[in-house]
Amino acid sequence: MWYKINYNQLGILMLPTFLRKGIMVSFVQVLLKPIGSCYTIWHDWRLKNIYKIEHSGQICYLRKSLNDDFDTVSRRIRIGEGNLNNTTYIYTEVEDKITRIFTESENKIFWLRTESETADTGFDFIVWVPAEVYRDSFFGLDAHIKFYKAGGKRYKILIDE
Repeated sequence: MWYKINYNQLGILMLPTFLRKGIMVSFVQVLLKPIGSCYTIWHDWRLKNIYKIEHSGQICYLRKSLNDDFDTVSRRIRIGEGNLNNTTYIYTEVEDKITRIFTESENKIFWLRTESETADTGFDFIVWVPAEVYRDSFFGLDAHIKFYKAGGKRYKILIDE
């Protein structure tokens, strides 16, 4: 590709053939050393930018990039839904229109979950991380998620046990 340049080899090839002796080759390589180090920095920067472009805020890509950066061996970071419990369907309002006669002791409503358990928690997704990752690199996780998440999405980082 156009960006893969070996400056040591290029410097030797640009020398006339009668000057390609040991001392002259070493001298040219010393002159090209700063250019080669700048090229290495640029090449690493380019690879990081390509990685950022290839990943997005979708759950699968966000989970992969978090595991790549913060938990490379075990890959224990996962992303869950923002609402912890879904509302359970029992019957519709139309089905409940039957009039029944109850005594006061029998007319108790049984709730499967409280309103706070099924209500909106305020988060669109929850990132579950191991305790040591949370302790060691919380601010890095937070910055990484803020970089990749879609605008307006709310999240929380919790410890996975």
